[in-house]
Amino acid sequence: MSGSGPSGSRAGRPAQRGRRWALPALALLGSIAYGHATLVFGVARVSPDPPVPGAPLALTLTLEDPSLAPVEDAIVFVELRPMAADGAPLPPPSTEAPDLPPPLASLRLTEADPAVYHGTVVLPATGRYHLLVRDQTFPWEEANASVVLPLTGAPVGELPFILPPTQVAPRSLWTWILWLVGLPLVAGAVVTLLVLRGARPAPAAKGGT
Repeated sequence: MSGSGPSGSRAGRPAQRGRRWALPALALLGSIAYGHATLVFGVARVSPDPPVPGAPLALTLTLEDPSLAPVEDAIVFVELRPMAADGAPLPPPSTEAPDLPPPLASLRLTEADPAVYHGTVVLPATGRYHLLVRDQTFPWEEANASVVLPLTGAPVGELPFILPPTQVAPRSLWTWILWLVGLPLVAGAVVTLLVLRGARPAPAAKGGT
């Protein structure tokens, strides 16, 4: 009777709650793990085009996956640095380059439309600028791409770039599984065990002598 009474129903609730959240949590983790498992193709555009040095410059990025499906809800930052000289090579797409100077401008782009990210910068002088695109959608790994943005008085047009696939570290994935799935299930099992142990019938008293 103790398993079907109020105590038994309360004991089963934590385990049921853990099972109810397990599948949605695993589905979410699956989408996180494979969200950027492929290349992301991007195109950068500016407005006005050609740009005017010293005036606000609207920067727009469009992101698509290899199947041309829009990449939405990304966390995208851009950094702009003047390049040393006209013939200087494009710096590597990394924020860890030891000779990378501080950015002249750095901002997070907002998603104005699905897969279309927008921001405004001011570049003070003519020349060639290093545009570093930083995809920080997943905190455990960042995808970067480098583009040359010329301010020479000529139209810029479309500037294509490619964000490499990101890999999810197994340690990070299993940490999320532990906290989102394992912990509620363990708590439910402990509560159930304690309730069942407390509901055991007391041993019958021995007869008097």
